Formats: sequence, structure tokens, C-alpha cells
Amino acid sequence: ATVRLTDTATWTQLTLISIAAVVTLIARRGIGNRRRGVEAGVLAVVMLVALVGNALLNEHIVKPLFGIPRPNIVELAEAGALGEELPNAEAFYASGDKEARRRILRERLPELETPELSDLVRAHWIHETGYSFPSGHTTAATTFATLLAALGFLWLSGWRRRVTTWVVPAWAVAIAYTRPLLEVHTAADVIVGTLAGICWGVLAVAAVNWAVEHLAPID
Repeated sequence: ATVRLTDTATWTQLTLISIAAVVTLIARRGIGNRRRGVEAGVLAVVMLVALVGNALLNEHIVKPLFGIPRPNIVELAEAGALGEELPNAEAFYASGDKEARRRILRERLPELETPELSDLVRAHWIHETGYSFPSGHTTAATTFATLLAALGFLWLSGWRRRVTTWVVPAWAVAIAYTRPLLEVHTAADVIVGTLAGICWGVLAVAAVNWAVEHLAPID
């Protein structure tokens, strides 16, 4: 259940959630078709830039800059589970790109007895071979939640406002909680990821409001 929950912040599922969010926001009553179309276009562009932009920045610049290994990799190396040729986390990360590191884990993890891993957790560990700091899942979820909660509060009413302002942020908090639980991030990774996501989300809200009001102001 933990892996399935954390996977809702991956590109495949978050894309579908974002589409549902856009539809929810623009389907409200009281706006014309032109305004609706402008909002849909602006939301699509801003979400794409905010979510894809921060993911690329995080994965290719920020994480390599700090170069902090994931806690599960540190644990595996210290237990000797990565083999004598990889005595520490630094050696593991120096062994090649993400796919090369995944191959190592595919070979080693099925042989492990301690820690005992479920098939889903093992597959998640094999996939997550990038650096740790900050948490990309948390940043993406918090960015999305900040944007949707703010726009939901401003634009929606009734149950739609309650879902966007309460349920979606609660989902983002749950995503953040799963990362240390799965041992692929530390608390510091999650805290910084949350702060980064809030900043990205606030900028995204400002961009959406500015663009919509300039392109299709309400008379």
C-alpha cells in the first residue's frame, strides 16, 4: 500500500491526476467558454513548467550537486549486501549511471534475507537509484497540492473546494511520509522537498492568476 501510494506522485499517475484537476477547476459554473479555454491552456502550461521544470532541475542539477546517497543504499553497503567490490555508498554511485546501478540491485536484492523486502518495495528500491537530497516525489506532490489548494480556494465552492483545499494537501503530506518509511529518503530530504514544493506552487499560482486575468479578465 505504501509503494502504491508513493507511486501516485510519479509522472504516469500525476499526469492523470493533473488532468482531473484541470477539469475540476475549469468545469465550475459562472464563467464563459473563452475564460474556460484560457484557464485550461494556462493551467496546462504552468503545470507542465512547474512539475517538469522542477523535476529536471532537481534530478539533473540539485541532486548531483549535493551528491547525498539514499539511506537504503547506505544501509545495504554497510551490511555488505552490495558485494566486496562496492564497500560503501560512494562506490555504488560511482559504478555507473542509474541503469547500471539498477542492474547491480537487480542482481543483489533477490539474494537478500535481511532486510526482508516485499516484491513491491524491492522493485521500488531497484528503480530509485538516484541521489537522495531533496525528495523529488515530495517536491512534485507539494507543488501540485499548493497550486490546486490555492486555486480551489479562490475559484471553487462546496465539495470541490473542500477536496482541493483539504484532501489534496493531505495526499501530499502522505506522499512525504512514505519516502522515509520506504527508506529511500531522510527526514531532511522530505522537509527541503516540501519547502521547495511550496515555493514552486506559490510561483505557479501567481503565474496562473496573472496569465488568466490578462488573457481573459472577468467583466
